[in-house]
Amino acid sequence: MQRALLILLFAASYLLFAGAELWALVALLSLAAIAALSSPRATFAFRRHTRPLDLALLALLAAIAIQIIPLPAAIVAVLSPHAIEIVTAVRLTPLGVGPPSWTTLSVNPDATLRSLGTVALGAVSFWIARAVFSAGGGTRLFCRAIAFLGVFAAVLAVIQKAGAPRSVLFLVEPAARSASPFGAFVNRNHFAAWLLMVAAPVVGYSIARMHIHPARRGQWRESIGQVMSSGAIFTTIAAMTMVGVVLLTLSRSALAGLGCAAVAGWWLGKSRLRIERTNVPGMLGVAGAAVLMVVLFVDVDGWATRLGHTFDTSGGFSRVTIWRESIPIIRDFWPAGTGAGTYSDAMTVYQETRVWVGSMQRWAHFNNAHSFYLQVASEGGLLLSIPALWAGLAVAMLGWRSVRADKGEMFWVRVGAFAGLTGVAVQSVWEVALVMPANAALAGMLAGLLLYQREVTGTRTAQMTPTPPAATPPRVRMAR
Repeated sequence: MQRALLILLFAASYLLFAGAELWALVALLSLAAIAALSSPRATFAFRRHTRPLDLALLALLAAIAIQIIPLPAAIVAVLSPHAIEIVTAVRLTPLGVGPPSWTTLSVNPDATLRSLGTVALGAVSFWIARAVFSAGGGTRLFCRAIAFLGVFAAVLAVIQKAGAPRSVLFLVEPAARSASPFGAFVNRNHFAAWLLMVAAPVVGYSIARMHIHPARRGQWRESIGQVMSSGAIFTTIAAMTMVGVVLLTLSRSALAGLGCAAVAGWWLGKSRLRIERTNVPGMLGVAGAAVLMVVLFVDVDGWATRLGHTFDTSGGFSRVTIWRESIPIIRDFWPAGTGAGTYSDAMTVYQETRVWVGSMQRWAHFNNAHSFYLQVASEGGLLLSIPALWAGLAVAMLGWRSVRADKGEMFWVRVGAFAGLTGVAVQSVWEVALVMPANAALAGMLAGLLLYQREVTGTRTAQMTPTPPAATPPRVRMAR
């Protein structure tokens, strides 16, 4: 049951508008709670090999909760002496009204509570995925499910972009004129991050299936039947389609993440690769598929324009401008931040650059830092940055060990999960895709796919192996 609920959570996190609306986030949290409580002992069994990450996630959740707990105003004034300026600007506090005796570290507790829900969704998704995959039998089904749902979402997004470019899932249109919806996301960069994280483990699963079911085994007719029945062709086509749609989004940050994910996957898997003469046709097939994907999906003119904008600052501001104006927030709120999810509120006071955007008919407002790492530092200070850094390092170190220790063919799925997390980590240098509930949940699932350990199966195997040696001594005595 928990396995089915995990797949349902993955599908719902996308179909419910990526969790962007509050009601959708509440629905996803409710579904995650049901999935976790369907097998609580397995879900919350913090085993030794992943305990550092579990503790880091609990510390991160506790740190965000501290930001919304009312504290004496004197303590908040010491930790965040400039918070009153933002609160006054955002809430339009009338003159003559004194500050309350108790207040929160967050300048917008409602926004911080929403961010706490997103982080909790990602953490619980990780614990559920780890429990499902550790129980055995769920890895392949999950990979097949995300391959099917991922390619369905990718194709539907392309149709949507062509037929209703301003809509989200053909149902609603975002109010912001600057929005560039793609699929279930209002921001195409966030959709590209979601597709990147789905495609990476699907590529790993496709490689694993090809190793389990070689393309040539016996007669050609038998080989074709084996390949078709193995599902390798479908997963390969699904992976190619998703990577191609990532290119169609024209997301420069996703392109950088995709390249780094490919490098990470190659680096981890190179020790298992066997390049022989008999594999030359397969290598030529992969090269031909890559060329076909470039021809079908790469918009040369669009990419030329996008890359040209990267070096063009004539519009008056760029990401560097936003990053530069984020530094004062980090400097003034370095102990505890302004509160998770409050970057836009802080920029009502700290933004200095004023640029008129003709397409929006309004002044530009920096509602996000265009860097996940800068945004965490601004909104969380040391209070959030330390557990967040702890969690990231734990995933990297534990993931490296898990990949190196896996000797089976599903090793490639772990490599794909590691590559997907690497790709979104690189993209996060320029984007904040992980603030979306759908991306947070998917990142948690990939972490579970990377770090699961089948301890139950190993225990049973260890109990069964002593049986043959126990039966041999009587035979030896009889021979004598």
